[in-house]
Amino acid sequence: MRKILVIGVLIQLAIVAIGLTWIAPFAESDEPTSAAAEAEASPENQAFRIEGEGNSTVVDVDLTATETTQTLAEGVDYQVWTFNGTAPGPVIRVQVGDTVRFTLTNDSSLGLSHSIDFHAAQTPWDKDYQPVAPGQTLTFDWVARFPGVFMYHCGVPPVLHHIANGMYGAIIVEPEGLAPAREYVMVSSEFYVSDEPQDGLFVGDVDKMTAAEPTYVMFDGGFNRYLDAPLLAKPDELVRLWVMNAGPTLTNAFHVIGALFDHVYPDGNPTNQLNGLQTYNVAPGAGAMFELRIPDEGLYPFVTHAFAYTGLGAVGVIQVTADAASAPEAYPMMGDPFTAGVLDYGSTPAVTSGGQQGAGGGHEGGPVELEAAITGFTPAEVEATEGDVDVTVVNLDAFDHDFTIDELDVQLLMGANETVEGTFEAGPGTYTFYCSIPGHREAGMEGTLTVLPGAGH
Repeated sequence: MRKILVIGVLIQLAIVAIGLTWIAPFAESDEPTSAAAEAEASPENQAFRIEGEGNSTVVDVDLTATETTQTLAEGVDYQVWTFNGTAPGPVIRVQVGDTVRFTLTNDSSLGLSHSIDFHAAQTPWDKDYQPVAPGQTLTFDWVARFPGVFMYHCGVPPVLHHIANGMYGAIIVEPEGLAPAREYVMVSSEFYVSDEPQDGLFVGDVDKMTAAEPTYVMFDGGFNRYLDAPLLAKPDELVRLWVMNAGPTLTNAFHVIGALFDHVYPDGNPTNQLNGLQTYNVAPGAGAMFELRIPDEGLYPFVTHAFAYTGLGAVGVIQVTADAASAPEAYPMMGDPFTAGVLDYGSTPAVTSGGQQGAGGGHEGGPVELEAAITGFTPAEVEATEGDVDVTVVNLDAFDHDFTIDELDVQLLMGANETVEGTFEAGPGTYTFYCSIPGHREAGMEGTLTVLPGAGH
């Protein structure tokens, strides 16, 4: 009996020893593995926000509320309510911890009050987000404590009308530690356009807004803006898309055809990492940071996957090519919304305003100097003297354009961000110049050259 008892005790000890042998590796590996994972999770390992008053950097951000005219689609000149003259407004970039010294000036020509609402800010609504009357100015400071991509918009009631007419934009609060990437910022929004123009301009239709029956659903304020003017990338390059949905009502089911997202970060906060997604819903008033690498050259359309709305203007293309120019080393603090935030604000002529020309117009017989962008040539009307006409065209975009005059058999090809010069002979008359790349003329790339008689006539 004693022998059986001893054997039983030995068996129990053996079982305990085996159990400890199996348990020990897991007990030893749990903490180091977790610590290693956290160490490798940068920037995901950082806090989702900072505390306190941030760093000592003060960034001045000035916005002016004004109404103007913008071409939404071919033949549709729309009276937009804007920040700084475009819908969307400038792409604003600050660093987490910066103090934003913000000034809003209301320059409304319609007698409308306007306001500001920064989704990135912590500041009293009853103090800083109140209506500003025409001719008045409001200034306040706020600290950018949360990294990500955020909406800013006018919050004067009815907010639906102000946002639907164009009073919104994106602000990027850049976190520390992001890997270098080719970045684009896009704002999705809806426009509800009247059936008929009023005094030559289309305006917002309140009934359509209330019923959520949009005329257009678009990226960056233009019908299929990036369809014929693709966003460029190199094969296997890290591409970072900051997408903000201004709404005012519809969700954008963001999807890139032929690609997958390595990571998606809701609201752009690096602690919110999701992996391996095909489509991600960006709600009205929200945003997301999308990261992807596309291995093969080709065209990759991006859309809202809510297909009742895709055909209303929500199609663009990422063109992957080894010939793409290198990504910028930095992006502007106030970026141009019609180049997805790549160029400085105002780099592309976005506003159509009854017969006015951009700076530098009215060349009286001298050399012709033009800037070319997908939204048009600046200036759109130029003059020269008969004989040899010297032309210089600066391509502001990161994709190809050309300068074509059919009557004179003239065509100057311009690569991305390239400046070209040319000389051709022209007699007195009026000639139309345009970009012949499919879709570019329809987007607004057209103008008039008037050739004047020489002094001997």
